[in-house]
Parts: sequence; C-alpha cells; structure tokens
Amino acid sequence: MHDTLIKGGKLVDGTGAEPFTADVAVADGMIVEVGQVTSSARETIDADGALITPGFIDIHTHYDGQFLWDDEMEPSFSNGVTTAIAGNCGVGFAPAEANNRDALIELMEGVEDIPGIVLNEGLDWGWTSFPDYLDRLDQRNYTMDVASYLPQAPLRVFVMGERALRHEQATAQDLEHMAQLVREAMAAGAIGFSGSRILEHLSSTGEHVPGTFSDEGELLAIARAMGEGGHGVFQMAPLGAGGDTMGTQPSWEERIAEHARMERLAEASGRPLTYIVHSCNHAPDEWRMMVDSSAKANQRGLEIVPQIAARGLGFLLGLDAFHIFMFKPSYREIAHLPRAQRAEAMRDPARRQAILAEANVAADDARSEKALVMVERFGTMLEKYYVLDEKVDYEPDESARLDTIAARTGRTMEEVFYDTIAQGDGKQTLVNFLMNYVGGSLDSVYDMLDDPNTVSGLGDGGAHLAVICDGAMPTFHLSFWSRDRKRGPTLPIEKMVHKLTGKSAQLYGMADRGMIAPGKRADINVIDFDAIGTEMPEMHFDLPLGSPRLLQHGRGYLATLVSGTATRRNDADTRARPGRLVRGGC
Repeated sequence: MHDTLIKGGKLVDGTGAEPFTADVAVADGMIVEVGQVTSSARETIDADGALITPGFIDIHTHYDGQFLWDDEMEPSFSNGVTTAIAGNCGVGFAPAEANNRDALIELMEGVEDIPGIVLNEGLDWGWTSFPDYLDRLDQRNYTMDVASYLPQAPLRVFVMGERALRHEQATAQDLEHMAQLVREAMAAGAIGFSGSRILEHLSSTGEHVPGTFSDEGELLAIARAMGEGGHGVFQMAPLGAGGDTMGTQPSWEERIAEHARMERLAEASGRPLTYIVHSCNHAPDEWRMMVDSSAKANQRGLEIVPQIAARGLGFLLGLDAFHIFMFKPSYREIAHLPRAQRAEAMRDPARRQAILAEANVAADDARSEKALVMVERFGTMLEKYYVLDEKVDYEPDESARLDTIAARTGRTMEEVFYDTIAQGDGKQTLVNFLMNYVGGSLDSVYDMLDDPNTVSGLGDGGAHLAVICDGAMPTFHLSFWSRDRKRGPTLPIEKMVHKLTGKSAQLYGMADRGMIAPGKRADINVIDFDAIGTEMPEMHFDLPLGSPRLLQHGRGYLATLVSGTATRRNDADTRARPGRLVRGGC
C-alpha cells in the first residue's frame, strides 16, 4: 500500500515535456509510480482538473538569518517552493569570528534591507566556521529543504579582518587561507560559492561589500578551490547587475569585459556559473548581449547560466511601507494609528491639505536619515509609479501610471499618490519598475524566459523587507506567463515548470528532485491552475521584535508535499516540518 496517491491530474513533470494525465504514487518519501496506478494508498488526493508539478526550487533567497529563527520560510512557503538556496550575492553570516559579527550584520542590513535589530535578535551565532553554520542549520526542521552558498564577504572578512573592509587586495597567504576554507566549506556541503561586484550594494554604514573590488586572481583562486570537490555552482552578481538604480551604469565595453571574466572563472572551476542579468531602460539591448555571450561560451564547453527575474523589479510603496508623506508633521501626528484608522484620518480634508503642503521634518537618527533619503528620492520619480490594482497586474499600461492619472483627473501626482494610499483600509500599493520593464512592458522578460540558456530566480525571499516583495515570483512565473498575460504572448506551461524545477535541479546537481518520475523525491505541488495567483503585497509585523516585512502570499495550491509529507493543504499550513538541510555533493 502506498502512502499517498495523487489521482488523475495533468502532469507537468519538470523535464519540459508536454503535459499528460497521470496518477502519482508516493511511498517512504519517494515517487514510486507514475501513470495509471491501480494499487491503493493510505491517502488519496483528487487531482482531477488540477496540475501536478515538481516542487519549485527557489535558487535565489537571502534566508541566511531567517533560517535561524523561522521554520516556515515565508514568502517562499506559500508559493510552491520545496527547496530554497540562500547565501547569494556574496553576503551572509559564516564564517564569522565574534569581533566581525557587527560588520556582517551591517552588510546584510545595507545590501538586503534586513534590519540590524532583527538580525541581532534572531541570530544565535552558534558557529564560527562555515561547516559549523551548516551543522547549526542541520539541527533545525523546516517546511522545505534548505541549502546555502559560501559567501565571499564573510570569507574575506574572516581571513583578512579590517583589511577586507578597507578593500585591500589579498596577499598570497590570504589566498591560500581562503582556498583552504573554500575546500572545507565545499566538503561540508556548501551548494557553491557566491560573490558580488555590484557597486550599488552598500552596507548600512555606506561602505561597499568586501569583495566588490577583489582582483581576478582572488576570484580565480577561489574558483579553482571550489571546483576541486567536483560539485557546486559559482554564483555572481556582476558589475552592472544593479541596473540603473543609482546612476552607476558600466559601459558596454565594461559589461563585455565582465562576461569574459565570468567565463574565465567558470573555466578555472570546471563548474557551472550563474549570474544576475536584467533588462534596463538605460541600455535596453545590454541583457541580450550578455545572454548571447553566455550561449556562445556554452557552445565552447562552459556552463554559464544567466539568472533572470520573471517580472519587473522595483520598489513597492504604501501606507505601512515607505511612502512620500512619512516625514510630514501632520502625518507623523497619526503615524501611530492602525493602518485603517490612519487612512481614514488622512481622508480628512484639512489634514490632506496640510500634509500636501508641508515640508519634511529632519531625521532624528541614522536609520531615520537613511529612510528620509529614500523617501525624498521616491518623491523625484513619481512619474514612474503605477497603481497596483486588485488584480495585482505586474504589466500595467500607462493608464495606471501616476502622471497619466494626474493628467486625466486634474490632480498633481502627489495628490494622486496621497488619495491612492488613503483610500479604503489603506492597503493600496504603488510600484516602480526599475528593471525588466523596458518600454513599459514585459516583452524583454518574455524573451529572457524563452531563451533556453536562462534559469528563473531572483525572488530574493527574506530580503528587501520594507520596499520589495518578490518572493512570490514562482507563483507569478507560472500564473502570469502561462495563463494571465494580456499584452503579449504567453509561454508553454511545460517550459515555465521546467525553469522552476528540472532546470534548477540540473544546474545545482540535485539529481534526486526537480521532476516527477519514479525514484525521485516526492517534492510535489498539486495546483488549481484556474485559481493560482498572488495576493496583494501587505506589511506584516512578525519578525523578531515585531519588526515589519512585506509579504505576498500565493494561492491555488491544493497541496504541497516535501519528501512525501504534505506541508500545505488548500493554501493552509499543515504544521508539518519535513524540510532539512541539503548538503551539496551528497
């Protein structure tokens, strides 16, 4: 008798093959039969009319700290994810000596927008080396399997101390020490190594991330050491991957040189290399040059995989998030009220008039000063913001843009912004697409997703908590691109599932998952395809010390199984925690 039988679903098996109707039988955490299953099971899931897919692999998260205080891993959990990889972009918390902990927190706070007070409260620092960190994760249970890269910044700080923070070049002795630690991390189960050269990545103190300016010799030494174990992926956030967020765009020639550098790293390691690439308005053809360069390198025997986002990337503004009235005196008088009461107070004509007329008050501490800088910057780009309606349309046309609404209604953009976030119970959200929304559409993203060399990632779960919520991207990836898109062509569902499952599993050498086939782990989603979608992003105050984070829940998941155990049923947590640490190379 099987443990679970998923009966009569439309199977999208993760290989890219066309869907077909089948049953899936599960026993002892494994898939044991696929097809017309006649034997009985202790539990049967009726999948008639539903999709059966492998569990999604979220290859780009920043749960490095959240792994230590949380077992749920939202927002990935409600969006069909059964394996999450952290340690991306060269930042993390291991290895770490006690005297470097504050510096690592400042890096994560600045680069990934995770408040230092949350990290100070949530991290127990029960490790020194990277193998120690993995052992600490191995003591915990989760809703999904977890894995981690060895990040460059903590490695560099561990070896070089203050010299790393001053961006000095590594000595021969430093390189030997780094290489040894990389070998140890890979042997212990690191999923790979991550680094970043994004100039926009700054710590909370305004300093660049250690490793941003490392010379090629350092990266090559690390790449060779990583490759010695015969497993692992080199993840890179290259120069220019920050898009046009700070006006520091590299030249076309610099981007070509950056790709050539990544080719040399892949060659030195003998391992796959994945890197971040976006489309941007300031250089609309640059992404194509990078992706084409990767395809040519792969034809020469390398494995270089562009990692892309499935939707536009940018800031979300709202009443509980950042908004341009935060530092107005008449708003601060009501800032303590619950959101719905705040929205009601803002609709008072006298208060509306006062807030719109007032100047910002001065910040009273360093954190407020940073927030004020962001708020004032947001105020200079209002013509780029769209109102995100209840359909959660991530490809809105110009009629939803603030400047268009202002012209149509005879209001200023500030007034439109104000009236939008003050309506109803204050849940309304505005979004500014800084990347992947070239020419006001997602056509460039369509082309990137359609390319056989790319892999879908960049959900950034656990990061950018106050202004971004892309952890729901796996659900959007499936629902929008295979069903909902109205302003252009869609993509076959088998291709979209493959990008989230089999393609990622193959890249990371996870041969036990990523497809529905006998002998594979029973990491499975059963999906109501008509209902799958994402809710409106909303602020939750559930981090350590009650700190806030934007979450965007997925819906339409009839069941999610991890190693054969149901972690979700009908979009609800079952409280089962079968997820464990995945050690690379094991």
